[in-house]
Amino acid sequence: MTSAVRPKPKTTARRPTKAAPTSRTAAAPTPPSRALPAGTVTQLELVELLHKGSLIEIVIAEVEPARYQMHLVVVWHFGRSMLAGSSGQPRTFRSLDTLRLHLKTLGIGSTLVRHELLA
Repeated sequence: MTSAVRPKPKTTARRPTKAAPTSRTAAAPTPPSRALPAGTVTQLELVELLHKGSLIEIVIAEVEPARYQMHLVVVWHFGRSMLAGSSGQPRTFRSLDTLRLHLKTLGIGSTLVRHELLA
């Protein structure tokens, strides 16, 4: 008694895979975008402007005694833009040393930096 064993036919079709569940609870909610006041630049935008070479001048302005802000003069903007902090308000530095260190870590290169003091 001989029985012929038939080989299993090979198929090239793949099994259908289960798709990942798409529920609204699984996706992380997007934070609402905060609108910054006109004439302000975020830290990320400042870094991009520095790397593009679009920053003409950085003006360090003393706005109160021992309080300093960075005002930026950009190639395609009219007037000055201020560096905004995380709250959207103009970022204020308490010390020129802190501001100097901040500018060095950004790698300002050959960008002109000017200092304006209160009268």
